Amino acid sequence: MKITRKPLEKGHIPANKQVNIVGKYLYNNIDGAFECKSSSNNFDVWLTILYEVPDMGPRYQRLDDQLHEMVINLNLTTYQNKIRVNTIEESPNERTLGFDLFKPEDMLILEDACDRIHKKVVQRISRAYEDYDFVF
Repeated sequence: MKITRKPLEKGHIPANKQVNIVGKYLYNNIDGAFECKSSSNNFDVWLTILYEVPDMGPRYQRLDDQLHEMVINLNLTTYQNKIRVNTIEESPNERTLGFDLFKPEDMLILEDACDRIHKKVVQRISRAYEDYDFVF
């Protein structure tokens, strides 16, 4: 018995391969990305985001007027034949700020996919830390 593989439709890439393609593109095109790691059905991108501690008002004196760093892990994985992007703060608690699901067919144009993911990540971080001033 000969087992054959169904040919892929033109422009269709399986979600598990697409995770690696989108992940590599994010790593190469998002500012602050400093490390990436690929495993089966997963792709992790670590990036650094700068922020400033919020002003507590005239009564409190700010001891430091400088920018701080926050490390974010973008974990791309497949979930029900969709691409799931988990936004995780790299800290001792490893707080998950949220996740977003994307259809694989919406991720074929990498520039648009990167813009969509970046927009959602910025939204998640800004919502989790409303009082902080971020530099994206």
